[in-house]
Amino acid sequence: MKKLILVFLLFTLVCGCGYTTRGFIYQDERIFITPVVNKIDITSESRRYSGYTTYPILLENKLTNEIVNEFNIRSNLKVVSSQTDVLKLSCAIDRYERKALRYTDSDDIKEQRLRLYVRMKLTDPEEAVLKDKKIVGETTFFLIGPNRKSESSAQQDLIKDTARRIVEAITEEW
Repeated sequence: MKKLILVFLLFTLVCGCGYTTRGFIYQDERIFITPVVNKIDITSESRRYSGYTTYPILLENKLTNEIVNEFNIRSNLKVVSSQTDVLKLSCAIDRYERKALRYTDSDDIKEQRLRLYVRMKLTDPEEAVLKDKKIVGETTFFLIGPNRKSESSAQQDLIKDTARRIVEAITEEW
């Protein structure tokens, strides 16, 4: 019995679980990031009757800057300023959502979730689409209590999470 367990453990150790940290390999190692476009329709029917009709100012600029930062930190792709003969990343913000998760006994909002819906498209130098995905970044935060956070700092967390997910969608081989 002990031999069987030892053989099984040895087999598992040698074979592993199949997880790899290797990133996706592209022919070109340079990427051009176009500025993020904000396509949030502030006149839509769902936003007209919502209690949450605002969204952060210059959200698209902040997200563009954070995507560039994430590529510089977490990726082997070099961000360049020239559009010729490089990979091109374009992103569009489709929706920004704020939702209450918990309430106090007096019906004040205690915890909220922010979500940012982004459509990303990666093309090669010949304009062939390599990846076209919808990415959802999110964060939760408390409005009251010892772990409270301001909405503006929660929005920064949301932007960082969304940028991280975009970079992972491009560089990881899942």
